[in-house]
Amino acid sequence: MSSLTPKEVRKTARAAVTIFDEYGMSCCLFGSLACHIYGMTNRNPKDVDLVVLNNQKHDAEDLKQILVDEDDRFYFVASVNPDATYQVLWFLLGPGRSCKVDILTTGKSTSLNIPRVPVTRVLYIHPYDDLPVMPLLALLLLKLQGWTDHRHSQKSHEQKRVRQDVADIKEMLKIAVEDQVHIDDQESKWMPRSFVEQMTDRVDEYVRKFPESLDDWENLGV
Repeated sequence: MSSLTPKEVRKTARAAVTIFDEYGMSCCLFGSLACHIYGMTNRNPKDVDLVVLNNQKHDAEDLKQILVDEDDRFYFVASVNPDATYQVLWFLLGPGRSCKVDILTTGKSTSLNIPRVPVTRVLYIHPYDDLPVMPLLALLLLKLQGWTDHRHSQKSHEQKRVRQDVADIKEMLKIAVEDQVHIDDQESKWMPRSFVEQMTDRVDEYVRKFPESLDDWENLGV
């Protein structure tokens, strides 16, 4: 199968967002699709990462099942990991064309430690006004978390993602500076102190590796 187009990935996200909205569950995009919506151009998004914010006590597997039950274009594929306790969710776009969908929840109990974004802080970026995205600074900091996690991982397939992480962070850092976001702005005050403190340590690690980025991080206040 040839690479998916950004339009196809956005279509997949839109289908999931619509269903969760009908269930009264707010959500927001992060990962490469959210970066694409903010203007990242170094690569096209290849899948959907969607965080359900008010998940009504449903875990990620329950939420994926809701999508499968509500729209027959969503379907499960068994994980290639024999120890996995989850199924992989896909969205059928057409013959031989499907997009992977990762559904995540917030909080310290999750492996990614995604902070709970207040619904009032979820953003909609023109011209994709029907796709909710995570606030820019939080999105960048989670990208940074991915870089450090992959960098220190013992798994070769995760270490291989480090180069792409760096390219993404460099571009998203410039976008954040251009947008003049700042850790002390009212729009960023929602982020938990523990999350910010963890990310400050990760920024220090990134700057040691890429000292030329120091001024940009200082412009963001982190």
